[in-house]
Amino acid sequence: MFAKKLNDLTERKWLIVLEADLHRSLVQLECANLRARLDSAHAAIRSGGPWLLAGGAVAGLVAARHWRGLARWVPTALTAWRWVQGLK
Repeated sequence: MFAKKLNDLTERKWLIVLEADLHRSLVQLECANLRARLDSAHAAIRSGGPWLLAGGAVAGLVAARHWRGLARWVPTALTAWRWVQGLK
């Protein structure tokens, strides 16, 4: 009886270790994906010229000043962004 319980605990421990490895791999994959997206966004910003940088600075100032009002529009903006990305 004790040996069976010990085997069950060993199996559960092994499954937890495997699950942790799986989650660790998923986090690494997501980090690599995010890094690739940030690199492509950085390249797009650099190729956009000074107008894009100036517009980003102005948008940042407006967002900092009116962040509560803009926070209501975040779900709508995300939905619109996903829709536009789906068209490509």
